[in-house]
Amino acid sequence: MSTLDTAKKAIEKEFEIFNKKFDGYFASDNELLSAVNNYILQKKGKQIRPIMALLAAKSLGDVNDASYDGATAVEMLHTASLIHDDIVDEADSRRGQKSVNSVWQNKVSVLVGDYLLSQALNVASQTNSLEIIKSICSVGKELTDGELIQLYNSKNRTFNEEVYYKVIKKKTAVLFSTACFIGAKSVSNNQQLIDSLVNFGTIFGICFQIRDDIFDYLSTEKEIGKPVGNDIREGKATLPLIFALSNASEAKREEMIDLLKKDNKNDKEVEQLINFAVDNGGIEYAAKKMKDFEQDGIKALDIIPDSDAKKALLMLLNYTIIRNY
Repeated sequence: MSTLDTAKKAIEKEFEIFNKKFDGYFASDNELLSAVNNYILQKKGKQIRPIMALLAAKSLGDVNDASYDGATAVEMLHTASLIHDDIVDEADSRRGQKSVNSVWQNKVSVLVGDYLLSQALNVASQTNSLEIIKSICSVGKELTDGELIQLYNSKNRTFNEEVYYKVIKKKTAVLFSTACFIGAKSVSNNQQLIDSLVNFGTIFGICFQIRDDIFDYLSTEKEIGKPVGNDIREGKATLPLIFALSNASEAKREEMIDLLKKDNKNDKEVEQLINFAVDNGGIEYAAKKMKDFEQDGIKALDIIPDSDAKKALLMLLNYTIIRNY
């Protein structure tokens, strides 16, 4: 049994209930929408965000209807963001199958993404918690802001860790921190405990993204179910390359940035940038940063009462650092 499966054992019954509710919210009498939704449900991914929402709830109390609806809203919003991301990135695959935009083209994909975003807000309203609803509303803004910052930075020649962390907090970590907030808020009003879980979610999201960025340098599409080297092709520098650039000579740095900024890079040029990052310690540095953040995540949960749910959250944090896909 994998670490992820072991962690899910703490919410086995709750996760079954969640999935039934989640699938139900995708039902539609619109034939085209139903076809796309059913296609999406064929590959749900690991569903770590709702798992974290349910674990956060169970670590502070009993999972309830607001917990389920909040977890559903987060995952639905995440699904909508992936559809829109694939359109922006012109990606033709997602989770080992053709992306929605590859099968139905951009017009349908945009509309389905918009529908799922609206449905996420509708589901969030079922919690009858203004704070949960506000948290879902703010996620869309943060995701878009992060994407725009990254696109802007890809056009200039300044690459540093501070901006990198700012982007991934908005683009990735916000979904995990919101999942933890919703789960905690659905069962508790203890702000100190809620804040500790939100902090944990942010740290988890940072580790999750760093690990994904490492995959982009070392894996193949067959291994992780999506194109690799995409960030480099698009002129985006993630942590391994940022570290390599910061420790290179001025001449080498300018040479690599010129190559990174080049439009329509061929496979050999992408490989050259990947090798530069790998050969100059970028992967080792990124891995070390993940381990440092892991310790911060462990400390963040110090005030959460010991339970199987808390153990599962810590197990998930370790899982996202050591995972192979």
